[in-house]
Amino acid sequence: MFIGKSRTALTQTFLIAYLTGILWLRRNPLSLIFSAISPFSLLFILFIVSEGKYLPLSITGSLVMALVGYGLSLGQDISFYKNEYKIQDVFVASPVSPITYMVGLAISQILFGLPALLVLISLATLFLSSLIYIPVLLVTALLVWGSMSSMGFFLSSHMLHLRNVSQIISFVNVILVILPPVFYSINILPLELQYASYFVPTTHASLIIQNIMGLATPKEWSIELGLLVQLVYLIGFVFLAKVKALWREN
Repeated sequence: MFIGKSRTALTQTFLIAYLTGILWLRRNPLSLIFSAISPFSLLFILFIVSEGKYLPLSITGSLVMALVGYGLSLGQDISFYKNEYKIQDVFVASPVSPITYMVGLAISQILFGLPALLVLISLATLFLSSLIYIPVLLVTALLVWGSMSSMGFFLSSHMLHLRNVSQIISFVNVILVILPPVFYSINILPLELQYASYFVPTTHASLIIQNIMGLATPKEWSIELGLLVQLVYLIGFVFLAKVKALWREN
């Protein structure tokens, strides 16, 4: 029974990803280029301004920024499908669960950014202190993408208008990527702000990548702590998406 339900959910997930992702990309392959502009544009600017001095930090920040952006943008897609196309009503009336719907759309969304992510991950790999850290890099990317996708789904379910979703997601993007030490070293912050930044999941994602690149990270912090915090955030956001997201309209 359980195996049968799991296979059905897996089939539904990939069908949703195919309908909302692969079919669109087959008709609009230029979407791959447009999706890569944001992280690479900031990487280019930082590279030019620092004359390559802070390239590892720039790559780290751009990778985290891309993962956050592709995850949170799921909220915009879901809001568009729900409010404009009314596609969500079809899935609500079907045996598809909210989590299956969310994961399917999250996979379709990551397809748009896959080329950019592959390039950024490859660049990060070049600066790793050892190739044995590649699994840590991939797990970190997966945790960020999963938690941000869940957050995007949860936020969008409570928004009635697409404009509100875009504004909220842009604001959250700044809170998660620009303000915390994602593009810069945490060591330049006062000690109080360093401790405050530990409550932000993207801080730990950036610190993990910086650490496995051989860059200096705080002595009281560890990769194990960073992975644990991100895992807690992932479980928490998935729980919110499953329990508190508005799936059916009253």
